[in-house]
Amino acid sequence: RRVRSAIAAGVTELVVGPGADASEQQGAEEAEQARDSANGVIRNDIVKRKMETAKKDVNCSVCGTTFKLTKRNVDARTHAESKHPQSTFAACFPEVVAAEAAEKKAAASTGTGGSATTARKKEDDAAALLAEGLAAASVGKKKSGK
Repeated sequence: RRVRSAIAAGVTELVVGPGADASEQQGAEEAEQARDSANGVIRNDIVKRKMETAKKDVNCSVCGTTFKLTKRNVDARTHAESKHPQSTFAACFPEVVAAEAAEKKAAASTGTGGSATTARKKEDDAAALLAEGLAAASVGKKKSGK
């Protein structure tokens, strides 16, 4: 009762001491959670993690249909081709095109996006392994005197 009357009276902080019973303490926690949620504060780690890793929503600029931003954006591309054949994908989803360009730029700056670089590195690694194997094989051979 005290907690409800305190909330109704507009008390912003309610201090519950160690001698308080469980219902008063639970009521105080509920009041704090209500205040936090009204202010947009998230204290639950699981909810916070889900919100941080959630895929961004993108809207079709022609009709307003909402899609999730993914790596390949297959749903958005299919939508643009089937529902708006007179428009380009870039005209329907400029946010997606900008996000893809930023991702390509980031991959190019870190050097992880080049397939030619990866193929060259694999060839160099294979050549080094082959050279080591041949060198080790020639050292290990013993010539017989007879």
